This record gives sequence, structure tokens and C-alpha cells, in this order.
Amino acid sequence: MFTTERLILRPPRASDLEDIHALFSDDEALTYWSSGRHFSLEETRIWLQPLLEDPASAPYDFSIEMGGRIVGKMGCWRVPELGFILNREVWGQGVAREGLQGLVAYMRRQGACDHLWADVDPRNHRSRRLLETCGFQPAGSALRTIRTHMGWCDSDYYRLDL
Repeated sequence: MFTTERLILRPPRASDLEDIHALFSDDEALTYWSSGRHFSLEETRIWLQPLLEDPASAPYDFSIEMGGRIVGKMGCWRVPELGFILNREVWGQGVAREGLQGLVAYMRRQGACDHLWADVDPRNHRSRRLLETCGFQPAGSALRTIRTHMGWCDSDYYRLDL
């Protein structure tokens, strides 16, 4: 867990279920996510349960708390691969940049890896711009790398040496 000026990045809790469901049931927020929307609170509960039962399985994967509620998810679900998603209500408020800068600093302090990398759909201009703003460099691209709820997607890769 760590904090930034406005955010707390921490492991998820059972009490976060409704906020997490709001995030994972928003088609627009999930446009470039690896899976489609959750249609029920129960579906989100099933998704959340393994994280609650074994928080050590992803020690660098965090819920983003702002103003007492969860507004996103950011971290390394598998080190050094980075991912993030935010509730549309906080888009354009600098939350992603603040969280990512905090995560980079945290990962440097932890010494868990020597670099971070992200796999971004080339159509996801906002995420690509965020990564570049935070110092990540383009590190290649590939076609048809993942099949998601949108069908086959390409990947642009970004890397930041720690």
C-alpha cells in the first residue's frame, strides 16, 4: 500500500465490491480492457474473491481509493507487467498520472524488478499518452496479440527502466 497527494493505492477489500462493480460494468471504461463488462454484482464478487483470499498472489496490484471510494485499479498483476483502469467519473482529473507516478516510485523503492512494461491497444490514445508522459518509451508492437470482447487486438509495448 502507498499514498499520493489525493490517492491511496491498496489491496482490495470485500467492502469495495459495489465500487469495483461500477467500474467493471461500464462498457466505455472497459473498451480496451482484456475482458468485457460484468453484468451482475455476483459476477464481480466471483472476480474479486481470489484477490481477497490470496492477496500475496498479486502484491503489486492495487485498488485506487480517492475520497473514500474506489475509482480504479492499477498495478502489476504479474511483475513487471503494468495495467490500469479508471472509473469514467475521474477521467481528465489527473488521477491516472498521479497513480502511475506513485506506482513507479513505489516499485523503485520496493526493488521488485528492474523495469515495468505495458501492453496497450494502439487505438487507446489516452493510455499511450499517459505512459509516455510518465517516461515510458515505445518498445515495439505486434499484430493480433490478444483476443478480447472486441475480437483480435494488436499491441503497442511500452517500457520504463527503474
